[in-house]
Amino acid sequence: MAALYTEAGDGRPVFVLPWNEQILVGTTEVPDAGDPGKTAPAPQEIEYLLETVAALFPQAKISAHDIKYAFAGVRPLPNSPGDKPSAVTRRHFLHDHSDEGAARMISVIGGKLTTAASLARECARRIGIQVEEPKAVAIRPASTFEPLLDQEVIEIARAGSVSQETARGLMEWHGQHAMDIARIALVGADLRAPICPHTAHIVAEAVEAYRNEYAVTLGDVLLRRVPVALGACWSESCSREAALRIAAVMGWSEQEFGVNLEQFESERAAFLKRPALTGTALEAGADSPCVPSPSSS
Repeated sequence: MAALYTEAGDGRPVFVLPWNEQILVGTTEVPDAGDPGKTAPAPQEIEYLLETVAALFPQAKISAHDIKYAFAGVRPLPNSPGDKPSAVTRRHFLHDHSDEGAARMISVIGGKLTTAASLARECARRIGIQVEEPKAVAIRPASTFEPLLDQEVIEIARAGSVSQETARGLMEWHGQHAMDIARIALVGADLRAPICPHTAHIVAEAVEAYRNEYAVTLGDVLLRRVPVALGACWSESCSREAALRIAAVMGWSEQEFGVNLEQFESERAAFLKRPALTGTALEAGADSPCVPSPSSS
C-alpha cells in the first residue's frame, strides 16, 4: 500500500498513510488555547476526516467504530489574529534574545515537522555551533532502487543474525543507522529478542534509543523512537513484556522497572484515546471508511 494525498471538500490537504500495520489519516487544523499536554482531536475533526475518506473510498466497509486511536498535537504558528489557521505562513522565524540580556537564547516561532532538521541546524549556527549540511540524496527509479534495498536488508540480517523482516524494519525506521543496531544485536540473544511477541522490532533498537537518541523514559522509546506501542495489537501485557525485556539489558532494578512501566502506561493512556464520537459522526461513518488513527496538528 502506498501513501496517498488528497483534498477535502473545502480544499484542505488530507493524507492517508499506511503506518505501523494501520492506516493513519490526517490532518485537521483548528486553534487550540488549552494545555498542549492535554490536546485531543474534537469529534467534529474526526467526523471531517471520516467524511473525506468516505468520499475517497466509497466502496470500503470500515466504519467509525473501527477507529483504534485518535491523537493530536499543537503546532506553534506565528500569531496572526483574524487569519484562518490554513492561511498562516508555515515559515519559521528566529528571535535572538541577546539584546534582552539572554545571550545564546533563541526563540523559534512557527516552523513545521518537515523542516525541523534544517531549523535545528539554523539554530545551532545562530549560537555559534558548526554543523554540516546533510549529504545529498540521489533519487533512483524504483526498478533500480529495490534490488539495492533488498541486498542491504540481507546484509543487515547477516550482520545482526536477525530475520530479514527485522532487518527491513531496521532499515525503514533507522535508515543509515540500521547496520549499527544490527551490530548491537549480534552481542547477545537478549538484544535480538523482539520487543514484544507481536513485533519484529528488537530490544537492540531500544538500547540504541537510550544510548544515542536521547531517550529518557520508556515512553520516549516505545511511543517515539521505536513506536511499536502505537501498533494495533498493543496491550498492557505487551507493555509489561517489553519493559521486562528492556529492563534486563539496561540493568534496571525491580524498583526502576516498576516506575518505568507505571509511567509508560500512564503516558500511553493519556496520549492514545479511543474517541467518544457524536451520533452524527457515527452515522457519517456507518457506510464509510474510517481512520484507525486520525490525527490533528
